[in-house]
Amino acid sequence: MIVKIKVKMKKYFFFAGLPRSGNTLLSSILNQNPDIMVSANSFLCDHMHQTAMFQFDEKFQNFPDVDSLNNLISSTFDSYYKDWDAKYIIDRGPWGTPTNLYMLENYLSNEVKIICSVRDMVEIISSSIRVSPKRLSNIIQEQRNNNVRFLESYKSEVELMCEVLTEPSGQLEKFLFSLNNLLKEQNRKYLHIVEYNDLINDMDNTIKKIYDFLGIKQYQHKYGYIKQFSANGVEYDDSIFDGDLHKVRSKIKQKKYVVEDILPPHIIQKYSNLEFWRD
Repeated sequence: MIVKIKVKMKKYFFFAGLPRSGNTLLSSILNQNPDIMVSANSFLCDHMHQTAMFQFDEKFQNFPDVDSLNNLISSTFDSYYKDWDAKYIIDRGPWGTPTNLYMLENYLSNEVKIICSVRDMVEIISSSIRVSPKRLSNIIQEQRNNNVRFLESYKSEVELMCEVLTEPSGQLEKFLFSLNNLLKEQNRKYLHIVEYNDLINDMDNTIKKIYDFLGIKQYQHKYGYIKQFSANGVEYDDSIFDGDLHKVRSKIKQKKYVVEDILPPHIIQKYSNLEFWRD
């Protein structure tokens, strides 16, 4: 007698939230649902892109087995998330960039849907400085050691930290680039925006809208006590960053700190009114 084993097919959705905009909090809440697992910061978009780049390698061009290369790329999610016991996987990364979105459009087996959390830029920058000043100072010193930055500067340490956070090759810029591309008319159908203030102040309604966008049956989440983020039995190790970048409060409430206590007026003015997604 042959026993047929049913293979549970996973659906893959994506999370391309701006840094310090409630990503970890939202992920921790969604992960209460046993049918959902949200990943930590993922490298799969980089992995897929690097794999696709083999098409320009001389070994591939010498033997251009296109179908096999496509199979390798398209199996990325099923291979990586093979042992993740959930119906719905939400992978976190800058999936809205033109290259990454192209990969999803051409290799994803289900409909492309991308959640993006957003927050005022001055709050993102001040929050980043507040939680990891040592890490940012270390980056500045490393740039000086590598002759990328002058040994002395007329700018304050805080202003140098802002430059690190907003540099063209940085994480924030990459996620802003991702969001900007998703806001284009032809891509807007893939996008669902979550405002940080809505997440904090209207949690239940915000979560329900996410479920509607993903087409998933609603789940009764518990907001009274939020556990620290974990996925597939693994937690963040923030010791490498010299700060609690991914620590969430057990009670949902907006952190009480004043942006003006962290950023001087001219810096606040410089990074104000940059929220292009609200135009």
